[in-house]
Amino acid sequence: MTHIVRLGALTDELVTLLTSTSSKSDPERFNLHRESALRALRHHNFPRTNQFDVTSQLDGLDEKFRVLNEDPLAEALKERLDTLSKLEVKWAPEILHLILELSDRPVEKAKLENLDFLKEPEPDPGPSLKWKDLIAEDPLLRDKSIWRNVDFGAESSDGEDGFEDSRSELSGLTDTTAQSSVGEEHNRLPEEYIVDTINKEDLDQLRDAQFWQKIPTVDGIKLETVKTTLTELQAIREILFMLLGLPTSLFDILRENLVVPNRKYCLKHASPDAFFKLGRSFSEQGTAIIHLRSWAKRSQSIPLVQVLQCSILCRTERLDARISEIQQRFVDPTEDIVVSLLGVQAEISSQLRPLIRLSEMTKKLDEERYPHAFRYLEMLYDEACTSQLAGDDEMYSFMGLIFFECFQIYLRPIRKWMEDGELTKGDKVFFVLEGSGDIDPASLWQSRFKIRKTQDGILHAPKFLHAAAGKIFTTGKSVVVLKQLNQFDLLQSARSDFEPTLDFDSVCNPVALGFAPFPELFDYAFATWVESKHHYASSMLQKVLFDSCGLQRALDGLSHLYYMADGTTASVFTNSIFDKLDTLDLSWNDRFTLTESAQSTFGSISSISSDQLRISVLALPRKYQDVVKCRRTVKVLSILQLNYHLSWPIQIILTPETISSYKRIFAFLLQIRRSTHILSRQRLVTHELTNTSSTDERALYYSLRTRLLWFTQMLYYYLTSLVLEPSTRKMRENLRATEAVDTMVEVHSAYIKITMDQALLGSKLKLIQKTILKILDLGIKLEDAQATNAAANKEALEKQQEMMDLSMASLGLHTPQRKGRSRSQSKKEAQEEAESSSDDEEQNIDVDLSILSSTYDDEQGDLLYVEKLRNLKTDFDRWVRFVASGLRGVARAGGGEEAKSWDTLGEMLENGLDAGGMGHR
Repeated sequence: MTHIVRLGALTDELVTLLTSTSSKSDPERFNLHRESALRALRHHNFPRTNQFDVTSQLDGLDEKFRVLNEDPLAEALKERLDTLSKLEVKWAPEILHLILELSDRPVEKAKLENLDFLKEPEPDPGPSLKWKDLIAEDPLLRDKSIWRNVDFGAESSDGEDGFEDSRSELSGLTDTTAQSSVGEEHNRLPEEYIVDTINKEDLDQLRDAQFWQKIPTVDGIKLETVKTTLTELQAIREILFMLLGLPTSLFDILRENLVVPNRKYCLKHASPDAFFKLGRSFSEQGTAIIHLRSWAKRSQSIPLVQVLQCSILCRTERLDARISEIQQRFVDPTEDIVVSLLGVQAEISSQLRPLIRLSEMTKKLDEERYPHAFRYLEMLYDEACTSQLAGDDEMYSFMGLIFFECFQIYLRPIRKWMEDGELTKGDKVFFVLEGSGDIDPASLWQSRFKIRKTQDGILHAPKFLHAAAGKIFTTGKSVVVLKQLNQFDLLQSARSDFEPTLDFDSVCNPVALGFAPFPELFDYAFATWVESKHHYASSMLQKVLFDSCGLQRALDGLSHLYYMADGTTASVFTNSIFDKLDTLDLSWNDRFTLTESAQSTFGSISSISSDQLRISVLALPRKYQDVVKCRRTVKVLSILQLNYHLSWPIQIILTPETISSYKRIFAFLLQIRRSTHILSRQRLVTHELTNTSSTDERALYYSLRTRLLWFTQMLYYYLTSLVLEPSTRKMRENLRATEAVDTMVEVHSAYIKITMDQALLGSKLKLIQKTILKILDLGIKLEDAQATNAAANKEALEKQQEMMDLSMASLGLHTPQRKGRSRSQSKKEAQEEAESSSDDEEQNIDVDLSILSSTYDDEQGDLLYVEKLRNLKTDFDRWVRFVASGLRGVARAGGGEEAKSWDTLGEMLENGLDAGGMGHR
């Protein structure tokens, strides 16, 4: 009866007693009270009794007894409390509290005499032994000489025969033997114990029956070489004795329990060779049975082997009982019977055959080198499968029954692990192993418990359990984690008391499932048994992780941080870094400043806790020690590491290995944003600032700038909209759908792996990724070249204007529009005019890119501006086509979802190039 059924029955009885109503007399009122009581009982956790309060009440009761001069009552109470404390009863406070509640004026009504009823009655020793009883049974005790002591003195004169009477007459003896000397019994001679009760005729008959003691004689001459003939009944008796493990004359038991027939004996009505062959067949069976008996009596310390020994002894006892029935039939026949060795052999063969097979298994165990304790379970399992396939139902039932009997012992550590999350100390049979030393809670799931394996890397468990080992291992770890989260009591209350039965009759049921294969029957039954314990632990742990530990909130936080799901918020953080790089600010990689900026920016998102957010900075490579060199490439941004601390239960699912992949994706998105930022922030300059540039230069610049913006925006769209967003949504749905924590870990790990591949960060696409970074660097090179060219044009224009002003001044011409304007003022006005001519009304942080003219230096520094643009365009076309063709080639060679994504991106790049007409220019 389950807990709910018991609770319902007790509630019905309680409602009936308190309200005097029942389901028959007043069903409506009864059901109303019943539902109210059940709701209160189910949803209320009653605390345990306060043991200190109980102790205080008992101390007060003891003091009350002594004040009222009832010291005997106080002593009796104290004595029983001391006895109860030594027993260490778990529910002692509850028991004592119940007794205190039931007590009614103990000072007035308590009687110490009633305690005598609790004492166990003393056993009746029976009547005492008296001398008169001994004399009546043994007449020799009446002789006075019995009580004389021997006088060893040579010159004794106390008596004529050297003896003296040390006792009085028998009439003076006491009624009991309490005063007799025990040592006097050793003074009696052995001959005094001889009782002549054997009839000589009976003795001769017994000797004649012992045929093996007789030696054949001819004319009174003993013939040692002549065979002794015996009847078939005598042979049957000897054979049955041998099968019982008793010594016989018909068979010799050599060392190693080898039984061989003795050639000295033969049957009267059979040839010696025929009888020897028959005896040899019996001896082979006897050798197996005796070896089995000997193996079952060995000393074993492993419970799993002990249960096999117990099962073997039970089967041998059944064999002994069967042999005893056969012996009784021949000794005390109730009807006419046929004495036949062949008949006896056929009769007991069905009993011997499975035992002989067991004996072969034990011999194989002895011959194997370092066999596992559960090795015989695999043998029993294989034997049950083989016998079922062969149609041997008798052997199948025999092996199946023993297998399930022994398997119950192996289930004990599995049940303890899956229900309580505990391992037996020193157990080397179970396949779960607990690590030693202190382990960080975050590594509880991954590192504290391991699966025991052999030197060959094979699971240390029976072969038929390999399929379910993972679920067993996961269930126990789930219980351990729930204990760490203080949710174990909730798990125990939610767990059902029902457990599927694992025995041969329930699992195999030869009558109804006789044709079903044994492996399938066992696998289904054991999987049902495991699922009955796995379901509650796994589903509850998943619910706790999502609801109490905030797994969903953590996933949202990772998306906003590493995937920059909120683009506006992410831009505030990233633009501050990019602006510092453009202004050559040395604090661009200061981790304290970056951490403060990230906390103030991303902390506004509800799913992110700013206290858990930190920015760490890796060491800069030697070639990027100068901030000028750092500004020229997007590769340097990979040194910025965004760290978000997660609680240890969340780290079970979101492992540190997967977080490193999140960081790589964040760095890649940051690099794309860097190139987009520097390309889009430079506003279109006025005609006044570019009037010195040719039409071809302006067209080439704007064309290349447009293509670079197209590439970065398309790449960013591919990563966010085609890879990250759908993959993340699918991953969250799968996490919700699954129950096992290991499956959740696998789902998230698989998601990270395929996302990394689709995001072009896998090991197969390293060359393509490097090429993409080169293309992103082209945006910085393009803007640097443009800034250098604009600064040079502006400087040339100002010099030309100054020369014109000087010429006009020498000629005496008046130039009021230029009078009093310095070079710096002209420069400032030109910049203000360029800013005012912009169509964008948003307020951006303005950075004067003219400072880049002094820092721009590359391999093409001596080339003309138009040549630099042409070289950048050539590199762009070549690298983009390489990326597109490489992606499509890898997609054709591979397979899976990532291949489809690569092919999509490659096609997008090719179409974009062809549509722009850049392939042949």
